[in-house]
Amino acid sequence: MKTEGRPKLVYQADPIRESLRILGAKWTLMIIRDVAFLGLHHFGEIRRNNPGLTARVLSRRLRQLVAGGLLKRNEKSGKVTYVLTSKGEDSVYVLLALLRYGMLHHMKKGNKYDVDDAMRELHYQSPFEKQS
Repeated sequence: MKTEGRPKLVYQADPIRESLRILGAKWTLMIIRDVAFLGLHHFGEIRRNNPGLTARVLSRRLRQLVAGGLLKRNEKSGKVTYVLTSKGEDSVYVLLALLRYGMLHHMKKGNKYDVDDAMRELHYQSPFEKQS
């Protein structure tokens, strides 16, 4: 039986395709990075940290991330903040893999920088650890 032309995974059941549909939109992972690693929770903070990200695109991505269950939108006294949900916290593993890959393959040779240094530089505190 020939299977050359048929996909190995059923299109609708492909978890990589579905994950990329959600996380693969331009700016999405950078927004999650800002919330998770840099502690930026306000629209203006995220926009300032990403030159080239327009207010319109940021607004759209934040709505998509909230609708997709990765971020929660909180409004208190007229101030809006965005925080990771448990589903959003799971996406941090994708960012950690990208960080490791980037450090292994895209950092300048001779740099005495390791993953632990990068985490400290990003002021990253795992969302899975209890906040103190």
